[in-house]
Amino acid sequence: MLDFPRLKPCALAMLLCAAITTAFAQQPDPNPAVRHLIGLENIKNNATGKLTVQNGALEFKDKKAEAQVPVANIDDIFTGAETTQGGGTTGRVVKTAAMAAPYGTGRVLSLLMRSKVDILTVSFHSTDGGLHGAIFALPKGEADKFRDQLIHAGAHATAAAAPQAQEGGKP
Repeated sequence: MLDFPRLKPCALAMLLCAAITTAFAQQPDPNPAVRHLIGLENIKNNATGKLTVQNGALEFKDKKAEAQVPVANIDDIFTGAETTQGGGTTGRVVKTAAMAAPYGTGRVLSLLMRSKVDILTVSFHSTDGGLHGAIFALPKGEADKFRDQLIHAGAHATAAAAPQAQEGGKP
């Protein structure tokens, strides 16, 4: 039998690297960062925080404040998707500078700075009967998960509308 003295430490190092990589692999965040666009008391517009469904309430917490909407008070839940311009102030400056770029190259930069997000709109009534709504921007693919969580927790919601085909057979 042949003995490969260097093979054993190399194989051991490879197994160790694989184990470390597996241990530190990033799991998807079960509670991703969400942007509150408008609608909740005590929360500033465009605040970023965590949105959860727990203890019979939809709860949004940012660094400075929190707001809760009891699931029993939710009248309807709507989801959708939007394309947003990323980059904040820096992105706006770069986009403005890109407009002056020759041969339409600024358009490509503008396209690269766009990202898609899901929109979650929750219609609810307060204890005094007032009608309210809150709108949240979530990472792509997350709005339907939150909608399902809210419905499972007991929120009222109309059936999601199926996309209707347009004339010519195109959706």
